[in-house]
Amino acid sequence: MSCESIRQSLHEILDGAGSGPWPADVEAHLASCAPCRAWLAEIDALRSSLRVLPHVPLPPEALDAVWAATVRASRGRQRIRDSWRAAAAAVVVTALGATTLYFISTPVPTGEPTAAELARAEAQAELVFGYTARALKAARHATEQDVIADTVSPAVRGDAAPRTPRRNR
Repeated sequence: MSCESIRQSLHEILDGAGSGPWPADVEAHLASCAPCRAWLAEIDALRSSLRVLPHVPLPPEALDAVWAATVRASRGRQRIRDSWRAAAAAVVVTALGATTLYFISTPVPTGEPTAAELARAEAQAELVFGYTARALKAARHATEQDVIADTVSPAVRGDAAPRTPRRNR
């Protein structure tokens, strides 16, 4: 394994508390690679130094300022982009649906549709289904962003209970 992959593995092990024995390939690499041993010693020293620092909680004003400058600001821009995308998707789906209905309702002069007409109808149906799937994905993404901002983020900020979702969006 390369030094880069070993260091990535070490990061994952240390981030997961590193309580169990290390994998054999990591042990073997550390035994034969002085730069990786030195890197691990530096990481251990850094972790030890950080553990002895006193824990000073941030004042609520600082958390609110960071919150307003990052998450709330990006949520507003994201909502505008999402609403434009959803509106555009709805217009496209409506237009394709209307076009498909027009072609479906148009009487066929002969008893059977031609191969070209069937291929065109199939292509239009695939377009409608594709745009519908994209519109649903955009709506799901916007909903997930609201859940993260309204439920997960208050827990990260230390609020006891999540805020009730706003209905007027």
